[in-house]
Amino acid sequence: MKRLSRRVHRNGVYRSGAHRTEQVASLLEAGTGRALRASIRRSARRVQKRRHRNQRRLSAHIPRLHPLLTYAAHAVRAGISLLEPMLLASSELLGYRSFTHRGRNIYYRVDNLHLLTESESAPGVLFYFDGDHLSRAGSRLLRRTSPLRAELAQVAAEFNMLSVPVLSPGSLREPRLTDTGSYAPPLTYNWWVRARSNGRMVRALVEEIALAYGVDMSRVWLAGYSGGAEFLSYELLSHDIDWIRGGGATFIGGGGADGVPARVREQAALNPSSHERLLMSWHVGVLDGRSPSGRRRMATSAEGSWSARIAAQEGSAFYESLGARTLLQVTPGRGHTGYPIASLVGADLAAATRLGFL
Repeated sequence: MKRLSRRVHRNGVYRSGAHRTEQVASLLEAGTGRALRASIRRSARRVQKRRHRNQRRLSAHIPRLHPLLTYAAHAVRAGISLLEPMLLASSELLGYRSFTHRGRNIYYRVDNLHLLTESESAPGVLFYFDGDHLSRAGSRLLRRTSPLRAELAQVAAEFNMLSVPVLSPGSLREPRLTDTGSYAPPLTYNWWVRARSNGRMVRALVEEIALAYGVDMSRVWLAGYSGGAEFLSYELLSHDIDWIRGGGATFIGGGGADGVPARVREQAALNPSSHERLLMSWHVGVLDGRSPSGRRRMATSAEGSWSARIAAQEGSAFYESLGARTLLQVTPGRGHTGYPIASLVGADLAAATRLGFL
């Protein structure tokens, strides 16, 4: 009986049954602690994974490309740079001003001050964000033969607005990035890679221009094509929009909502009337179903590729749920190129004026 009431510990020390019970309880307690810590670590990893996934979505679903493709793109870009003097106008390059925010810089210009008539009312402002391009010569805001900048300046002047085209980061000068660990080097100059950082820069630029030119912030219009439209819908207009008191946006060949992070969606859902002072207009071709490169993937596309048509439908539905007045125009026979950008922006400005948004 005495032998039954004792147990031999594995190291040879005798323990009573009561002591053994305490030891088992402490071991269970320690095991529970370890299990709890492991569960917390797993939860943290899941949250981190979700955050990384959302960050990838803000980068418009950049696939993991082979490094050789990136090097090849940079080689092509270097080759094209040799031809740039024939394709670019030096006056275009010299006319852009640098704006720096948190160590990063972008280039912009104010095009039409000379076109604005003397008026007692403060001017509004039109910002334009172009699509992706492989080299500076690919930007319609820099190319010698492109009339886009002059056309936008004329359209903006008709509505007493400044015209401010903003170049994609790196278009004029290669960026020095110190925090590129999350991304492979971009194949193109664009707005949607590092969208959050670009959004902070643009908001700071808007504030700078508003102070410098006395802009009426109830008359602000944002326009973007393709990747520029995606940047507007993913980032610039999805949150922190107190700075825009009236106006709206034109999305051409893009402007989806699948890149809006879950956290931003949750916050937006708490205020379903946050965008009620904005008119938001989408223009997309019925044939604009795939990205020309086929590299920007989108989960809702049947082909597995990014689709401007689907992006426009999702974007308009998302912002309508936030109280914005939305318009969606689908053009028969139109693909991803050849949009009459200045005409579409002018039509939207006229509609916004007629409906009381400007």
